[in-house]
Amino acid sequence: MTNSIFDPVACISRERDATRDFIDILRREQAALQQPGTSLLLAIANEKAHQAQQLAQLSDARNYWLRKLGYTQDHIGMEHGLRDCPAAVGAWEELLQLAETASQLNKINGILVGQRLRYTQQAISVLQTSTHGGQNARLYCSDGQPQSFFGGRQLGEG
Repeated sequence: MTNSIFDPVACISRERDATRDFIDILRREQAALQQPGTSLLLAIANEKAHQAQQLAQLSDARNYWLRKLGYTQDHIGMEHGLRDCPAAVGAWEELLQLAETASQLNKINGILVGQRLRYTQQAISVLQTSTHGGQNARLYCSDGQPQSFFGGRQLGEG
């Protein structure tokens, strides 16, 4: 890949736009994590994974360009690479800001996932404790049938 194949303005602009799309997904994920249900989360997670893969490909192309120019694949290398292409500097600076926003949103979403997981684990623990006196009880038997909650009859028995 040479300078003529990798157009810094176009490629960095695509990476910036893809990062904006990723931020939109992260915001939708955050909203879904704050709702009681989980129905949207799987679809959002799949979309997020697809977008992250696209971002990785765009980043790989940029890093390949830097390597071919003999520059490091970091901020200093980009500064050197963009010396010959000042038109791409604005998109690069915006990309850096967007990447920071995406990182912060992703951290917040990770905290929300952790909180949701803890809540679910606590709810299961409370159910197990209240239904079986705190013993190492299961809500279902090994054959998949529900266990009785109150020591009497199995569910469905008359």
